[in-house]
Amino acid sequence: MAKRQEVLLVEDVLKLGNMGDVVRVAPGYARNYLFPYRLAIPVSQAHKRQVDVLREKAAKSETEREAHALVQKKTVDGMTVQIPGRVAHELELFGSIGTKEIVAALEAKGVKLDGKQVHLTEKIKRLGVYAIEVSLHRKVPVTIKVEVINSDPNAPSLADTLAAYAAAQIKSKEDAKKAKEAGKNGDEAAAEGDAAKAEPAAAEKPAKGDKAGKSEKPAKGDKAGKSEKPAKGDKGDKGDKGDKGKKADKGKK
Repeated sequence: MAKRQEVLLVEDVLKLGNMGDVVRVAPGYARNYLFPYRLAIPVSQAHKRQVDVLREKAAKSETEREAHALVQKKTVDGMTVQIPGRVAHELELFGSIGTKEIVAALEAKGVKLDGKQVHLTEKIKRLGVYAIEVSLHRKVPVTIKVEVINSDPNAPSLADTLAAYAAAQIKSKEDAKKAKEAGKNGDEAAAEGDAAKAEPAAAEKPAKGDKAGKSEKPAKGDKAGKSEKPAKGDKGDKGDKGDKGKKADKGKK
């Protein structure tokens, strides 16, 4: 890893330091950015006097900048800026809104800032209202309101658009809930119907070990037709034979 070097800032550099500060940076960063843009100079004995002068100047300038930022805060804090954007679908935009567009919108209202003073974590890609933090000074942060509106002049207002979208989302959730409940009720009704069909079948099913027709089966040892069999020693044809014998005896006489 390259050894870091000390440089003297001759201008304020966001997230690095203010004019007159001595900071340690990577040699490549100093060589390719800070020195060419005259934001810093190398620290050496030759620059010692310059360091002292710059620090005095920086202290005075810092006080003035902070005072100016505090005055500016009264008008900028809570300020609302509108930025138009082309709508692709519902709230979605073609492209996105970034720091550049926010700085331009603020400048149109008389507030001139550097893009590095606008703390935008990610680009805006939907219509809506956004709270963005802005640093007027390192000790004076403020929050502005950015309204991203439809660039179509015939489109509804942002408030109406957001309200309609919110209502559509609520309705969509309610419809989904109703459909889910209807499906659940349908499943329960189907289950009840299946249970009702199963109950008669269960009632008609013979008991275990009891086969159909068994109730009419004659008792053990009692065969069908036995009740009509003549009693022992009483045969039908014997009666007939007795009558015939009597008639024969009458004839002999």
